Amino acid sequence: MTKTKTKKKTVAISRADLLAAWAVLENLAASLDQIGGTFAADRVSVNGAASQRAFHEALAGYLTPELLRHIQDARARLGDYVSDTEAEKLTEKIPYWDYGTVVGSSKRRA
Repeated sequence: MTKTKTKKKTVAISRADLLAAWAVLENLAASLDQIGGTFAADRVSVNGAASQRAFHEALAGYLTPELLRHIQDARARLGDYVSDTEAEKLTEKIPYWDYGTVVGSSKRRA
């Protein structure tokens, strides 16, 4: 079988933007993995309602306004490197959280 090297399209990005975005993604990936792992293990041996409440409190404590500002900043920094056309195509494929999944919610995604 012959391997074909495909040339990947690259974009020059400022090191500061790259590091800011990577730090946010690293924080999210590692922290959400730790939170999920902790409560997935606890769910087996602990009261389900208490465990679920503790999980929600852990998420609420982690997803602070400061972290959300960092996420928005990283998104804005990287957004400078993505064309409007590319951004539109990507947003059509992103599985966004849907208000309609919340029991009793009257909010709906536009």
